Amino acid sequence: MTFLKSKELLPNSNNDKEFRKHREIIYETIENYDVIKKAQEIIKKDFGEDKKKTIRVKNKASIEKEIIENQLVKFFDDYITKQKKLEIIRDTYRVEDAIEMLEKKDEFNILDLFEYSQHKKMNFLVMFLASLILVNRGFFKYEKGLFIKLSSQNLGSDLNG
Repeated sequence: MTFLKSKELLPNSNNDKEFRKHREIIYETIENYDVIKKAQEIIKKDFGEDKKKTIRVKNKASIEKEIIENQLVKFFDDYITKQKKLEIIRDTYRVEDAIEMLEKKDEFNILDLFEYSQHKKMNFLVMFLASLILVNRGFFKYEKGLFIKLSSQNLGSDLNG
């Protein structure tokens, strides 16, 4: 700052571009400082000094054991009921059974899978999964909407190449 003030006293200082640039930066910084200082004063006036104040919260929530016990019993009952339903579905229609059935077919499409599954969504999903497994294992290929069984000749050439 002192350097700029002394340079400003020299003749032709206003012609020096670098000097003017430095002077503008310093004056702008001083103005910004003043604005920040004023804002700080306004904030202190409106909100007071920066004080840390602890706030106490009274714990009014109480846990009633009977309600929780009833909720837990209901939760476990629902869980066990749903598990039993899932076990029934899993036991009655297995992917292995669907694979065994589809291996006997020469070709089929998605609509056929829906027919084989007796129009039941879960059975259809199992049947579709089985068909994808058979394609993955190389027993069938999927072409133009059809799952086509590969013959033993094609099966060997498809697996090797």
